[in-house]
Amino acid sequence: MRSRSAVLVVIVVALVAAAVGWSIAAPKQYQFTGNVVEMDAKAKTISVDKAGDVWEFSTDGLKDLKVKKGDKVTVFYQMTAKKIETGK
Repeated sequence: MRSRSAVLVVIVVALVAAAVGWSIAAPKQYQFTGNVVEMDAKAKTISVDKAGDVWEFSTDGLKDLKVKKGDKVTVFYQMTAKKIETGK
């Protein structure tokens, strides 16, 4: 009976550790709300102005993007590093 309880405790601890690990490893999500000031279908980008602060987002991977210049949008995004260099 004790060995079954011990196995059950180990399984529960492993599941909790895995769940915590998954939540920590998930990239943080951000959002940016403003008005569309420019769309470049060829470059697959959209520029959004929030009180004079204009950010450009890649729309690569988005399908059926139905927005136009002047529309108020909220962009949900994640930051991803493409390259990291050290200062020498």
